[in-house]
Amino acid sequence: MNPVGAIVKNTVGRLIDRLADRYLPSSMSEKEKEEFRLKGRELALKELEQDIRLIEAVNQTMRAEARSEHFLQWSWRPVVGFTFSLVIINNYVLLPYFEPLGLKPVDIPAHLWNAMLLILGIAAGTRGLEKWQREKGRG
Repeated sequence: MNPVGAIVKNTVGRLIDRLADRYLPSSMSEKEKEEFRLKGRELALKELEQDIRLIEAVNQTMRAEARSEHFLQWSWRPVVGFTFSLVIINNYVLLPYFEPLGLKPVDIPAHLWNAMLLILGIAAGTRGLEKWQREKGRG
């Protein structure tokens, strides 16, 4: 297991233990509480492993796209990021000053905002994790 996985596993275990200590009724036996803790850890780690597999799949796709010779295949994320930034600048920075001159807000439906945030969040998170792992490998 990689260092990040070990840290997450340890953190999840401590969280499950704290929740069990705090919220399980005192009438439960220690054996029942321990079974609850073990089952909770198992379920939480199973969920985390699924999330990690998804992130790794996205990461592999991003790496394949980055190696591509086709401009649109490797540039679409930066284009989404710049578009996202331009809309924010237009709607929340420039609009208050230039609205009297006819500047209009760019109306983007909520589901598209969510999609952009998800794409940028995954891209930034996986890229940050890659950099962190690369730096840790040097030390």
